Amino acid sequence: MLWILCLGFVSVAKAQSFDKENDNQIGDTAVNFSFLNENGVSDLYKLLEEKSTNVLVVFYSPECEDCQALKKKMSKSKKLNSLIENGELTILAVAPEVEPSLWEKHKDEVPQNWINSYCEDCEPITKSYIWTVPTLFLISKDKIVLNRDFKHRERNKYN
Repeated sequence: MLWILCLGFVSVAKAQSFDKENDNQIGDTAVNFSFLNENGVSDLYKLLEEKSTNVLVVFYSPECEDCQALKKKMSKSKKLNSLIENGELTILAVAPEVEPSLWEKHKDEVPQNWINSYCEDCEPITKSYIWTVPTLFLISKDKIVLNRDFKHRERNKYN
């Protein structure tokens, strides 16, 4: 009987459910996700461990005008650039559900001091992070959501 219960817990542990209503609340452990870029495949947790800095995740679309304006404003921010230069912040730009060729075409529009990426397995992102783009999440080096900014419940293709 105990064996059957243990088996049930293992099955539940393997199946990750995603719920943007309840996931990634401020103070929660951030949901991990994978991303790709010119350096290959990585994930949020690996990046946090490698950089040992807070990570500002910017979910964007290469063809989104609001995203372009946000990237431009952020790239001109002396405070953000100072934090990046001093090794206190890493900015990870992620384009969910985008064709690699479209990402490649627009990749130079992301500031050079950011990590620019896209995803292939976007379920953790589309179901746990974003209602719309652009969306920002500040994740601590300890994997805790420190802040988030998005137009909650705005209807679009991610709902």
